[in-house]
Amino acid sequence: MQDISDYGVSLVKDVPTELETVAKVAKLIAPVQKTIYGNVFDVVSTEKPINAAYSSVGLDFHMDLMYYEAPPGLQLLHCVRFDPEIEGGESVMVDVFTVVEELRVNYPEDFNTLVRVPVTFQKIHFDREHPVCMRYQRPHIVLNPDKEVIAVNWSPQFEGPLSVPEEDVEPYYRAYRRFLQAMQDSPLKKEYRMEPGDCLVFNNRRMLHSRRAFTLPPGTTRHLQGCYVNIDEFKSKVQVLSAQVGDGSEARRVGNHDFF
Repeated sequence: MQDISDYGVSLVKDVPTELETVAKVAKLIAPVQKTIYGNVFDVVSTEKPINAAYSSVGLDFHMDLMYYEAPPGLQLLHCVRFDPEIEGGESVMVDVFTVVEELRVNYPEDFNTLVRVPVTFQKIHFDREHPVCMRYQRPHIVLNPDKEVIAVNWSPQFEGPLSVPEEDVEPYYRAYRRFLQAMQDSPLKKEYRMEPGDCLVFNNRRMLHSRRAFTLPPGTTRHLQGCYVNIDEFKSKVQVLSAQVGDGSEARRVGNHDFF
C-alpha cells in the first residue's frame, strides 16, 4: 500500500495463477469496483475484439475509463499465462504527474492550454451484449486554487470530437502534441515483461500505462486478468493505515480531484 501511495505502482510476485485470483488480491485493499467490463476482465487476444486491449496490437500511454465521471482508481493486472515463445507484450508505465510538472516548467503556455481547454472522452458501442453510450468532457490537467495539479486525464484511444471554440483548436493540438512527446521522451518510463504469478497494482489516476505489440506463435497464449478499486476507497485505506501505524500524513498524488 505504501509503495502504491508513494510511487503509484507496486508489483506483487508469486500470486497463484488460478482464474479470479486478481479479485481476491483487490479485496485485501477494498471492494472491487464494477464497470461496463464487469468485476473481473480478461486481457487476451480474440478474433473480434471489442477493445484494442483484447488484441495483440501495441497500446499507447493511457488511463482506463476516462469517460466515467469517476474513473477507476487502482487497476490490478494479474498475469495468468505468458508463454516464453511470445515476442513483445511488455508493459510500460510512467508517472504522469512528474511529466506534467516538467511541461509546466518548460512549456507554460501549453500547460495552461491543457488546463483551460476541455477534451471529450467517450465510449459509444452498441454492438455488444450491454450497449454503451458514455461521454464526459473535462480538461487534461486539473488544478486546485493553489495551482497544484490534482488530476490528469489522458486516454487518446477514447477521445471524441473536440467541442470547443474555434480559436482554441490550434493551441490545443499544439499543446497536446507537446504533452504526448514529453510522455514518450520521459527518462522515468519503466518497462517490464510480466511473468505468470505477477500482479501489477497501480494508480490508474496517476500512472499512464501502455503495452508493446506482440506476436502469438501458434498454440501460445498471453492472458492477464484485471479488476479495479475505487480511488476514494484506496485513499481511505492509505490514510487509515497512516493514522494507525504510520506518521499520520495525507495521501498525495492520488489524482481524484481532491483540493487537498
